[in-house]
Amino acid sequence: MAAVIQPYPALRKTRNNASLMKSLVWAPACVLGVIFVVLVSTRQHVDSLGAGIVARRSACATTPRISSQPRMANMRTSARKHGRWLENMGKGAAALGLAGSMALGNPSLATEFDVLDAAGPTNGYIMDDAPVLQKGSEKKMNEELSYLDVGKGFKLNVVTVRKLEESSDAESLGEKMLEKWNKDKSNSGVLVLVAKGYEAALVGGDKFMAAVGDDAAGSISQDTVSYFASQGRPNQGVSEGVKRITAILNGEADPGPPELKEFKRERTYKTKEEVDASKGASIQVVGALLLIAFVVPMLQYAGYVQRD
Repeated sequence: MAAVIQPYPALRKTRNNASLMKSLVWAPACVLGVIFVVLVSTRQHVDSLGAGIVARRSACATTPRISSQPRMANMRTSARKHGRWLENMGKGAAALGLAGSMALGNPSLATEFDVLDAAGPTNGYIMDDAPVLQKGSEKKMNEELSYLDVGKGFKLNVVTVRKLEESSDAESLGEKMLEKWNKDKSNSGVLVLVAKGYEAALVGGDKFMAAVGDDAAGSISQDTVSYFASQGRPNQGVSEGVKRITAILNGEADPGPPELKEFKRERTYKTKEEVDASKGASIQVVGALLLIAFVVPMLQYAGYVQRD
């Protein structure tokens, strides 16, 4: 009987230790936050009751005791300070507990270990663990990938992760997922996007990569997926990458990568030659204006004198 080999034991142990440390840190914080909130609420309720009793006593009393007023004022001031201190402590502990609960349950804090532990994609052919994909895009891509799987016999999975913890690069992670999620690797492929660093890779079996082509695979991962991710549009990058892959495997023409915009820097200043030339032109214009200003009046005066 063959022995059952557990995949990635080191990764599981590391991830379990990380989860245990999170629980040990944030669980007490959540409990303390709840306790302080309850204490503050109780304190405020008691203070309100005490204030009501004091008000009723003051209303019923006909001759207030002058000697007890300073003492009562000091007690009220001390009680207010104590209540404010408890309230601030309660708010801080509650915020800490809320942050802990959000850290434990926020999917955006997921890492590579969550992907490696998964038995398969979480949404059809896609596992958006980063997460960076839109629901509408996921639905459309799943339809295209389903037709590709059923109609053409090529299976493609899409994986996004926030950052890498164990794998050296996106290609290494893709090879691990290809090995784990597919019994027949020959006709299967995995498109990986690492949100941190905008790193992308397309890996697959022999038949899959032969149908796509090495040049097209490199262009899809770098010129399409990684390019759009670096521009702040990872959803569009993955969608366009899947569109190119499905077009090639369906026997259609490759739409190709997007047109990379090249920005040419133009000078916003003038060179010394341009400045000298503009100075010379300005001097000529000013000289001509001065000449006209002096000559024209003199000619007019000479004409008037000759008439007289």
